Amino acid sequence: MVESDQVSKESFIQMAVQLGLDTSDAAHMDEVYSHLNETMKTIAGLRKLDLGETEPANTFSPGIE
Repeated sequence: MVESDQVSKESFIQMAVQLGLDTSDAAHMDEVYSHLNETMKTIAGLRKLDLGETEPANTFSPGIE
């Protein structure tokens, strides 16, 4: 599967409608679309990180108070 760091405006609007968002405010939708694409770029950059043999941090330790 090919992953992209951008979502087309058409796809974004379709997803917004399916999720029940009010898409009538074009200025607001443009702002949300911009934030979405910036987030996608950040995620794409994170996916490129070579973490080698790095173990994930244990952020939850049951029994420790």
